[in-house]
Amino acid sequence: MMKEIDAAKNGSPLSILQIGTQFELGGIPRHMIDLSRSLRDQGHSVTLAGTPGKWYGPENDPDFLELPIRYVASEGGRLPVRLGHLATSVRRLRMWLRRNPVDLIHTHESAPALVSMLARPSRPVPVVVTYHGAEPERILTFSRIARKCDLVITPSKGCARELAEIGGISTDKLKVIYLAAPASPEEPEKEVLDLRRQLLGDGDRLVVMVARLAYQKGVDILIDCVARMKKTHPGYRFVLVGDGPLREEYMAMANEKGVLSHLNFAGRSDRVHLYLCAADLSLLTSRWEALGLVIVESFQTGTPAVATACTGVTELVDETVGRLAPIGDVEAICSAVSELLSDTARLEQMGRAALARSREDRFDPNYICSQFEATYRAITAQGR
Repeated sequence: MMKEIDAAKNGSPLSILQIGTQFELGGIPRHMIDLSRSLRDQGHSVTLAGTPGKWYGPENDPDFLELPIRYVASEGGRLPVRLGHLATSVRRLRMWLRRNPVDLIHTHESAPALVSMLARPSRPVPVVVTYHGAEPERILTFSRIARKCDLVITPSKGCARELAEIGGISTDKLKVIYLAAPASPEEPEKEVLDLRRQLLGDGDRLVVMVARLAYQKGVDILIDCVARMKKTHPGYRFVLVGDGPLREEYMAMANEKGVLSHLNFAGRSDRVHLYLCAADLSLLTSRWEALGLVIVESFQTGTPAVATACTGVTELVDETVGRLAPIGDVEAICSAVSELLSDTARLEQMGRAALARSREDRFDPNYICSQFEATYRAITAQGR
């Protein structure tokens, strides 16, 4: 009751439907879950919808709305199959909306936006879509759907610029809201040291990459970097924390290139900050990123980062907190890693600067929640 009163101070509590493609591992479902939790803490009613997965579904939340949107996207296979899932998703959502009126639908990526636009009732409910980044050739496809929405949110200024310049979305319809980085836990020093010793083995420097094992994250690029640095810096050890659809393929690739002695596939962990605390340096070899929240998580532990110069990443990393390298440039990535690891004093200085950057308002969960709340209220007020 008190939460509803607090929300009412700035207006009546809102009823919000958040729709994603799927709730498997990854940054998008994590963002949706964290944002929904923050909004609920402010007294708003939030329902999550999409294709359930390892992170979230009916077993976590009895009000979860199950929709086969995952198979509306390209992984659904042939077009007739995808159209069938589209029809099913639209029908289920339309029926749900008749029984459960909402103030706003917030979709994440193009397939949920398309389903929402087709399903919303005759009394228009505002549809907001968040762009979480995509390979350059998909920007136009996303934008064709996004232009029909009431507002397009993106977590970086660079992505907003791309959507305007490449996708033709009006700047009046674009809103930049960064991603929240919840406070990092205090990891026990003994556990950090024990993990570091375990991961280093007979090595002398530890590099950690936290990423989903998918094409976007450039794990094949990481493997090529490890193969190169195994020869030039045999004391460096690399750890990959995460899981994903290409795990077996990447492990086979690493085995074929003879780098499993220097690259540890640690798998998924609920304690990524523990790994980052144990590291000398974090690494991200992505092909595209709307922001790259894992870099902020690295900064929270005082760990500098080397990352590829993806759109949003360039708004996080500069020479005071790490290094940027061209996407896919193995030589440049290796050069940046070796440069930083060879200078302990500079690495420590960067670590302090990284920690300070992680504490900026643009990543604070309370600030981010207030930004979304204000945006929701503005867009719903326009329709009245």
